[in-house]
Formats: sequence, structure tokens, C-alpha cells
Amino acid sequence: MPKTSYTGRHRPAAKPSRGRQFVVPVALLSSTVAGGLVIRDAGASQLSPEAAAMKNVSNSVAGLGLSADPDAVAAAAANRSGARSSRDMARDAKTLIIGATQSASQTANAAQAAAEKSAAAKAAAAKAKAAAAAKVAAAARQRALAKAHRWVSPVAGYTLTSGFGFRWGKMHPAQDLACPTGSTVRALSSGTVVFAGWSNEGYGNMVKIRYWDGTVSWMAHNSRLLVSVGEEVSPGQRVAYSGNTGNSTGPHLHLEIHPGDGSPVAPRAWLAERSVRL
Repeated sequence: MPKTSYTGRHRPAAKPSRGRQFVVPVALLSSTVAGGLVIRDAGASQLSPEAAAMKNVSNSVAGLGLSADPDAVAAAAANRSGARSSRDMARDAKTLIIGATQSASQTANAAQAAAEKSAAAKAAAAKAKAAAAAKVAAAARQRALAKAHRWVSPVAGYTLTSGFGFRWGKMHPAQDLACPTGSTVRALSSGTVVFAGWSNEGYGNMVKIRYWDGTVSWMAHNSRLLVSVGEEVSPGQRVAYSGNTGNSTGPHLHLEIHPGDGSPVAPRAWLAERSVRL
């Protein structure tokens, strides 16, 4: 009777190893890597596709007791490298977008600053131009005012006769300028006519003018008046013709000066202070 060996109730006898070796097909490894299988260990979270592929390759090789196929490992590494490159490209794209946004913002800020600077320069130029125009206008007004406020002689071609002071026992409050009848009598400066007509006080045809500084001049014994009450006059404007009307001993202009329409003062001294020499 032949001898048999017993190894267990349900355990068949171990078969001798025939020394066979198993090679994992490259196609299987490639499909495993490309498929991106998800390997779940007990209590583990889901792995990324490339990590699952690499783990699958590792488990397959380890389980068979074989060395890894270089082509499969290379394929998995290439897959992983590609995924890493994609992330790098995404980061690069984000960097480019942020850089472009910052550049656009800087360009916009620079453009706005340039526009504000240009507007400020234009405003300053306009202000300077307006100031220059105002200065010119002010100078023109000043010249016009000086011209309007100048003082002139009341008559030309005259001879000084009776002056300011006592005469024949009473006060003579004027300066007489003897001149032919019909000589032009002129306003001393700018002012308004406050009287023009016949005087019952012996002045004959008389004109009174209130000037811009409040002074009132009386011009008497005229042969004819050329202005009326309320009329505005300018320096040197013709207001009457000289004569010999009223209480007069010969043709002349009787000139009185009343500062502030008050008491009379010596006409020659008053006019001399205003650069008018009689």
C-alpha cells in the first residue's frame, strides 16, 4: 500500500513549485494607471487619480511578488508629472491674470493722474489768464477814473483881476478872470449841474456844478448857458460863454470854489493843489 501524507482536513497537499514567473502585462498596468482607479483603505479618504494609479501599481506588483515593470512606472510618473504641470500652468495663469490686472490698474491710475494734472494745468492757465485780464481791466478803469477826476482851468486867454479877499469894504469870495465876451467856460472836472439860470443876487447868468469830490463851483456873469440842472459833465466840457451880466463892471468870469458845498475858499490856492495854475 503506498504511503500518503496528510496535511489537514480541508487543506490539499501542497503542490511543488514549478518555478513559474508571472509578468504583469504592460497594457494592464497602463489601463490601470489611465483609468484612475480609486483605492479605498479601511477608514481612508478618496485618493487623487494619480495617487490611486501609483498605489494600484505598487499593490499589484507587491501582491505578485514581482518587480515593477519600468514602462508602467514611467507611464504613471508621466501621468503624475502631467497633472503637476497642469497645476503649475493654472498657477502661472493666475499669476499672469493678477499681474495683468495690477498693470491695468496702474495704467488706469497713471492715466487718471495725468488727466488730473492736465486739468489742473489748464485751470491754472485759465486762472492766470483771467487774473491778467482783470489786471488789465483794473488798470483801464484806473486810467479812466484818473481822466474823469482830473482838474482843468475854467477858461483860456484870461487876465487875473480881482482876487479872493476884501474889496470895497466887503468880502469878494472869488477869483475874477477877465476875458472877451463869448469866451468858452469849461467844467473844472467831472460832476453834475445843480443850478443853471439867472441869479437874483447880482451874479447874472450863473451855473453851479457839484464835482465828484463834493466841491461846488460857481461860475457867474455869463452871456449864455449851455447846460441844464441834472446834466452830467466831464473835465473841460463847455458849459457856458463868458459875459458881463448881473452886477459886473466888464466882461469876465467870476469863479468861486465851495468845498463840500460849504464856505468859499481861495480858488487859485485850491486849484494849485490839484496841479492847475491860474
